[in-house]
Amino acid sequence: MAFGWKPDWLGVDAQQVAHLDQIPKGDFPVYLLPESGLSFLENPTGLVGVFRIPDPRTLPQKGPIVVLDGIQDPGNMGTILRSCHWFGIEDVVLLKGTVDPYGPKVVQASMGSIAAVNLHRLRVNELRDWIMALGLKLLLAEINGKPMTKIPYIPSDKLGWVIGNEGNGIGPEVAEMGTSVRIPSFSVGPAPESLNAATALSVMLGHHFLTKG
Repeated sequence: MAFGWKPDWLGVDAQQVAHLDQIPKGDFPVYLLPESGLSFLENPTGLVGVFRIPDPRTLPQKGPIVVLDGIQDPGNMGTILRSCHWFGIEDVVLLKGTVDPYGPKVVQASMGSIAAVNLHRLRVNELRDWIMALGLKLLLAEINGKPMTKIPYIPSDKLGWVIGNEGNGIGPEVAEMGTSVRIPSFSVGPAPESLNAATALSVMLGHHFLTKG
């Protein structure tokens, strides 16, 4: 299927049977789902696929990368993966405390983008050694950081972004590895306390790729 993921099997409901010709052919069985369905959604699509979790990939030898330090909300996680896919970030590092990327709500929120990125589970010390070996610069999304518009341009292959836990932010060990930056607010009144984690990453990625190329 897309991005090289191959299902063990697919299931379709009675309405989707008429569209079987639109499903790529492969050496996997296709079953008719029971009327009760298999989805936890109130309005499922009528198509279910079972895929094996891919084996870990080798760490890349250059950026850009995204590091997630304790992201807990499945919706945030899925949206982050979708944003990474959109902006061409192929490698995402998951530190301890980050939600399971293969949970159903994450997969759903990613809208298939989970298959387009390489996920790497690392300890903090492993991240530090890897970053130092490659000479990567990390930009840490934090409320009290330097405005990101004031940060000199860093080439994509030398750059990474860090998004922390929704409530506690980036851990102190990780914070020591990079430069703290914030997204300036343009609110005409009192600004919100912060941006949603996934929104913040999308803004930072957009700023880098759309203004610098």
